[in-house]
Amino acid sequence: MSARHVIGLVARRELRERGRNSVFILSTVLLLAVVAGSTLLLRELKPEPTTYHLAVTTPVPRGLAPALKRAARPFDDATVELRPVATAAAGREELRAKRVDALLLLAKDRLVFRAKVDAKVAAVADTAVRALRQHAPPTPELSTATLEPASAEPNDAEVLAAMLGASLLLGAIAVYGQWVLTGVLEEKSNRVVELILSTVPARWLLAGKVIGIGLLGLVQLMLVGGLAAILLAAGAFDAPTSLGGSVALVVPWFALGYALYAVAYAAAGALASRSEDANSAGGPVTYTLLAAFFVGYATLAANENGLLANILTVFPLTAPMVLPARSALVAVPPWEHILAVLLVLATIYALVRFAGRVYARGLLHTGARLDPRAAWRLARGA
Repeated sequence: MSARHVIGLVARRELRERGRNSVFILSTVLLLAVVAGSTLLLRELKPEPTTYHLAVTTPVPRGLAPALKRAARPFDDATVELRPVATAAAGREELRAKRVDALLLLAKDRLVFRAKVDAKVAAVADTAVRALRQHAPPTPELSTATLEPASAEPNDAEVLAAMLGASLLLGAIAVYGQWVLTGVLEEKSNRVVELILSTVPARWLLAGKVIGIGLLGLVQLMLVGGLAAILLAAGAFDAPTSLGGSVALVVPWFALGYALYAVAYAAAGALASRSEDANSAGGPVTYTLLAAFFVGYATLAANENGLLANILTVFPLTAPMVLPARSALVAVPPWEHILAVLLVLATIYALVRFAGRVYARGLLHTGARLDPRAAWRLARGA
């Protein structure tokens, strides 16, 4: 049989056996319930109303305050209060002193912010002004401007999207990587692997196992992500406009990160002899994964545009979690995306060659778990 046929058979076996496993079914149902329950909870726990102070030069047009109140009604968490100012210069001083959130210059059809345009305030002000001038000739949409250079700091929604995306990748890679390790140990403890290796090369078995479990994990992620997308489209909860791009990056980087670490988990499982050794066997891989996550998190929290952040974006062990998270915070240059993918693929190739040799020889090993030095000798064929 060809390699493609054998790998497909092994992958389908993993999909069939683990897809019917109660752990997979219960975890999928639990994740879907968490997404749905979180949405209901967010709808019940509405945020406290936010009051925006809007400066307007005198004389204030009659009916502007009621128009603003009506325009803000669709936003349950927003109210707008007018602050009359004598001149535009006085309004700018109020804005610099942070006593108001925006300055409305009706004569120029302009809305001025301090450093960052607030889309919610802009929408409310524009709707109110149009309602106030409904009997006048059509007027252009309010233009927006800032007194200071636009702030490049990410907002709370972008930070939340980055944290959730990185955490999701960490959990998914760790869980499905452990499935690979457990599957290897189950075959060794049942002595099934000796029969399989009599007809199937070890590297094909490794590839089929990693691909099958990875596809199963991808299906689970797509079910959970699909439910979240449906709820978002239905207006069940608000989300930043950048969330779609951030989520889109999670899928390919899950595949790359999973392939990188799952091969290492398979090799770790081949070096152990009993299912009871699963935690200790996979410990070095898990610790490496956790270290990559926390180092990346600390670096992005300190300075998402610093030198270390740029290095971790393309470093193979950290790229699967850092790059999607950093992309949710700042604009990552295209060349960094390309370099990160190439370096991760090169690392996966090197790790597959190394782990394949360890896997081939370690699967038939019995007795105490092999140490890293013995694993290196196995990989070299010594």
